[in-house]
Amino acid sequence: MLYSLIVINWQSVIVNSFWVMGLALLLAAFSYHVWLAHEQSRRLRDQFNHPTFQRLYWLSFVFVGIGLAGTSQKTWEMIVWIIFTLFSAVNTVQMHKKAIAEGGR
Repeated sequence: MLYSLIVINWQSVIVNSFWVMGLALLLAAFSYHVWLAHEQSRRLRDQFNHPTFQRLYWLSFVFVGIGLAGTSQKTWEMIVWIIFTLFSAVNTVQMHKKAIAEGGR
C-alpha cells in the first residue's frame, strides 16, 4: 500500500511568516514612498525621513526580528535578534509619537 503522511511543521510556518511579512512590508513601504516622492516632486531623502515611512520601516524590522529570533538555532543568535527587535520596537513607538505630535496619523 502506497501512502504518504503530509506533516506540516506549523510552528515553523508561523515563525517564518513573521520575517517574510516584515520584508514584504519593507518592500511595500519603499515602493510606495518612492512613487510618492516622484508624484510630489520631492527628494527621496526627504520622503524617507518622513515619519510615515519611518514607522513602517521600523515596524518591518520588528517583524523581521521576531521571525529571525524564532528561527535561531543558538542561544546567542536569539539574544542578538531579541535585542534588535526591542530596539526596532522602541524606534517604532518613537516614530509613532513623532507622527502624532506633527498632527499626522
